[in-house]
Amino acid sequence: MSKISTILVDDEKKNNELLSIYLDKHCPVIEVVAISRTVSDAIVKINKLQPKLIFLDIVMGKGTGFDVLEGIKYDDYMVVFITAFQEYALTAFKFNAIDFLLKPIDSKDLIITVKKIEDSLSNEYFTTSTQIESAKTSIAAKTSDYNFIAIPSTKKIDFIKIDEILYFESDGRYTIIHLLDKTTFFVSKNIGEYDKILAPKYFFRIHKKYLINLKYIVNINNSDGSSCELIGSLMLPVAKRRKESLVSFLNIK
Repeated sequence: MSKISTILVDDEKKNNELLSIYLDKHCPVIEVVAISRTVSDAIVKINKLQPKLIFLDIVMGKGTGFDVLEGIKYDDYMVVFITAFQEYALTAFKFNAIDFLLKPIDSKDLIITVKKIEDSLSNEYFTTSTQIESAKTSIAAKTSDYNFIAIPSTKKIDFIKIDEILYFESDGRYTIIHLLDKTTFFVSKNIGEYDKILAPKYFFRIHKKYLINLKYIVNINNSDGSSCELIGSLMLPVAKRRKESLVSFLNIK
């Protein structure tokens, strides 16, 4: 793959410099074509150079990273947000399948993120306006309560209502998402990532292989060792070490 043209946008000069150094040292596929410290300057440079990747700070001196995105006049790019730790913001990015890096940037996280970006761009998968608008709205409301998750594939992003998901099934480094209507999605994320953002409010990890929607649990069966029944007479195993926690959680609820 040819080099990925990239623009860095952060109102703090030292942050741009440090990220540039990290990219030069650890991510040779990246070509930094411009650096910007203001919303207006970033919009001009991005529209002129049309980079495929934008590293974008959320909070800037006058405006936000979302203001920058609103001024972009083309669609085939990806954005990686750079943010200080704010739980509601991180939740928004995760639910909307948007890449982000935490300040201070860790070189290992950067390498992993750039590899993901490289794979996405090779499949012509770009950040969409739907993702951006949803994340922006959620961050503005400072909410971590969602009724959907974004499921990215090589060509599109499906937004699936949480109530439509019956359970997640682990398949090595991948995950199979099973919906109520028996539709399935095969995604390149491990089940642990969904466990982190959906449990325990919506889902429970009953087994290393299964993450179930608590809304659709019918019973816990002790006669066959340990299993639980979901609607549709679906029986799934419950790991012995997780059974007590599941029973306790359901009693609390």
